[in-house]
Amino acid sequence: MRSAAQRVLAQAMQAAVQQTREMASASGKPRKVAVLGAAGGIGQPLSLLMKMNPAVSHLSLYDVANTKGVAADCSHINSRAQVQGYEGDGALDEALKGCDLVIIPAGVPRKPGMTRDDLFKINAGIVKGLVEACGRNCPGAILNIISNPV
Repeated sequence: MRSAAQRVLAQAMQAAVQQTREMASASGKPRKVAVLGAAGGIGQPLSLLMKMNPAVSHLSLYDVANTKGVAADCSHINSRAQVQGYEGDGALDEALKGCDLVIIPAGVPRKPGMTRDDLFKINAGIVKGLVEACGRNCPGAILNIISNPV
């Protein structure tokens, strides 16, 4: 007999698999994707790739600074996705509203003399805040966390 926690986990896994299959299909269903950390070294090219993805209908780009320029650059690409840039803590909730997929390359790079543990503590705090915002604004979204040093 499965425990309540095992049943909940199984249901969540089943929902995630279904949503992943839907994201991979070529259907015209509108899909909103957010890149959190869009102005960084990984976030910029990742935002470009998501803009070119035909499955994406709305691309929400967020970072603490310099996001408007990345959004402007991406908006010049002729694709289905509509791009909107969001900057600062006050804009995070709006950026995440209704997202189907959230990709998080956010974090700080490793500096000289910094241990992996130091880096993990800083970036784990950043990711924690972003994931909490996802829970409030898009609880059914798939989260893809690629922050360093993971």
